Amino acid sequence: MSLFSLSRELLLIILEELDPVSLLHFCKSSRYIHIIVVNYSTLLYRYELALSGMTDGISSFCSPRARLDPLLRHRKGWLTLNWTSEDRLCIPTPTIVGVSGRFLYHASESSYHGIFQWSLHIYELRSYRTPPVAKLQYCKFNLPFEIRKVAIDPVQNLLVLAELHFPSQDGPITASLHFLDMWTCQQHPQAQNLRFQFQTDWWGTLPPGHRISIERVQIYGIMVGLSVRLGVEEGEGTTELVLVNWHTGIDQRQRFTGDLLSFDILSESCLMVLSHPDEDEDDDSGESAASTWERGPDGLYLHERGKRSPQITIHHIVDDRRLCSAQVISYDLPESWKAISFLQICPNTSLKPNVTPPAGTFFHSDPSQRATVILVEFPSHSIPARCSKKMALVMKESFFQPPSLGDRSLPWEEWQNHCTVIHLPDDSHAFEVVGRKLVFFQSVSEENFVADSRSRLHVLDLNDHAAECLRSIAPLSSTWSWNEKWATASKIFKAGAAEFIKTSTTQVQSITWVGATEDAVILYNERDGQTVIRVLTFGTPQHTPHVP
Repeated sequence: MSLFSLSRELLLIILEELDPVSLLHFCKSSRYIHIIVVNYSTLLYRYELALSGMTDGISSFCSPRARLDPLLRHRKGWLTLNWTSEDRLCIPTPTIVGVSGRFLYHASESSYHGIFQWSLHIYELRSYRTPPVAKLQYCKFNLPFEIRKVAIDPVQNLLVLAELHFPSQDGPITASLHFLDMWTCQQHPQAQNLRFQFQTDWWGTLPPGHRISIERVQIYGIMVGLSVRLGVEEGEGTTELVLVNWHTGIDQRQRFTGDLLSFDILSESCLMVLSHPDEDEDDDSGESAASTWERGPDGLYLHERGKRSPQITIHHIVDDRRLCSAQVISYDLPESWKAISFLQICPNTSLKPNVTPPAGTFFHSDPSQRATVILVEFPSHSIPARCSKKMALVMKESFFQPPSLGDRSLPWEEWQNHCTVIHLPDDSHAFEVVGRKLVFFQSVSEENFVADSRSRLHVLDLNDHAAECLRSIAPLSSTWSWNEKWATASKIFKAGAAEFIKTSTTQVQSITWVGATEDAVILYNERDGQTVIRVLTFGTPQHTPHVP
């Protein structure tokens, strides 16, 4: 008996049981099924979710019919870079500024009654994927130490602040993590200790030209990752990485060190480390040893050794929160890429698997479709054949699974088909990843226009169905032009066998940095001691929530 001989009522019962991705595939295989789906709002909403690379919220107060229009407008806003609302903030240029966990923050030193302290400002950002709120939240805290990095996890009400401590005499330089409640700035009730101190391998006073910085702080569940970098002249340096359980304040026994090193906590059992290992490195502990460093009377000196090709290593985090050195999978990048000058995992700001979205969220990026994006840059004189000076490697994060017992090493030829290589402009900067979107800006040089330099904003939509989404809102063309708040153009480009979308502005005001969330693009412009922050939010404003 053919499935299509069933009554429409029975087909609807079957279709209601399908998840969004299966429903999308079914529609693509049958025009008849597609006609049925587009005439039922509940099914159409699921279909459009899968087409957009989204998934439904866990507990939404709105019916599928009420969520369909916000979904389509959110998708179109990103595809055309046409925002719904703009919030501006103009402040004296702060020491640090950024976005974490759907909150904007900035911090700087201030004086209060002759006492110097650090002021931290936290602003909740708009979202049109949640029920409306009467007022966005704002907090200001004064702290007695210099804030070097901020990480926020609103689901756990967790605020992590990082600081550096330099000894007055010949002692170790330490990095501290403070585990705070984000609404009170007091010790988090689930943290057994207020702070965790990480003793670096660097001692004493740094010589001129040397600089220590907090590279990244990442929160995933009860784990916090911290990377600290010592930068030396001409871009050389070394990075140290440590993981800590913020509930107990206990760090992992194994630490990582490398001159080019980046990391991402993929899950509670899986850690990704990107590095550029040495040719003679043979360390079974799983730690990556950097080039040789020697302290002289006037500073640290780097002794270069031969390099292997860059490498991604996946480490298993076992139940007792100890990294098991015997459980490692290595993914080698091409042999011809030994001469890289920059290597980094680009942080993805969308929700990871098994992370609960904010209450009432209508929809959000599908965690199973999240992209891992690795940025690679070569020296101008050592660009390999068929490569560009700057490139992005794009993979599905789900491709990297926790290793089983024993080591495995995969050469590039065995896994390159899981990776999309995208060539980037040489003058592109500030890369941000949201789900499967890559956001960055490009400097635009114009003759006789130095006083007011311009920039070009780009969004690459790497969703598997992005081209189909674009064709659904405009007639078929080689280039789509949009003249709304910005003059923008969208174009389908091919990377391998896949089709993706690139949407670019013609020119906008000068951009110093770019941030991105699922709801907005954040533009920073620093000039004459002032920083102007523009938050451009996509979607449809909601009014009274609809009850199913």
